[in-house]
Amino acid sequence: MLRPLLLAALCLAGRLGAARGCQLPSEWRPLSEGCRAELAEIIVYAKVLALHQEVHGLYNYLPWQYEASDAGLFYSAEIEMLCDQAWGSMLEVPAGSRLNLTGLGYFSCHSHTVVQDYSYFFFLRMDENYNLLPHGVNFQDAIFPDTQENRRMFSSLFQFSNCSQGQQLATFSSDWE
Repeated sequence: MLRPLLLAALCLAGRLGAARGCQLPSEWRPLSEGCRAELAEIIVYAKVLALHQEVHGLYNYLPWQYEASDAGLFYSAEIEMLCDQAWGSMLEVPAGSRLNLTGLGYFSCHSHTVVQDYSYFFFLRMDENYNLLPHGVNFQDAIFPDTQENRRMFSSLFQFSNCSQGQQLATFSSDWE
């Protein structure tokens, strides 16, 4: 009887300990994808062509000891831009351009992950050295998989333009319009 109780207490203590390291501000509230899309610097629809391992640095520092044997924690992705948002984008490159996206991997409080040969909607930002990074607006997801639901959501939020041949996103409208 004491053993299960002790095990439950250890599990609860482990959860509380992990939560202390990643606390959001007390006034934090989640924002909808639409609100976050308005705040994101750059929004693109792109395909991941290749993944490249990165060593820890400015955008991927972990507070614990990083061992060289912990391969695969941090990586960058070569992406092909299939579509760009139609208004206000800070990214002015033609569709089909290949770009390097850094700052991907598993961090202490969040992760930004992609899989090679899959397409995603990305909220991106550009740093002072013109590196493209995921833009986790409001500490929320910056990368959305290419699903019908996400296509519907993003095409209803704004118009995509500058699409490569054969990649035009369909415009969805709700049933009541």
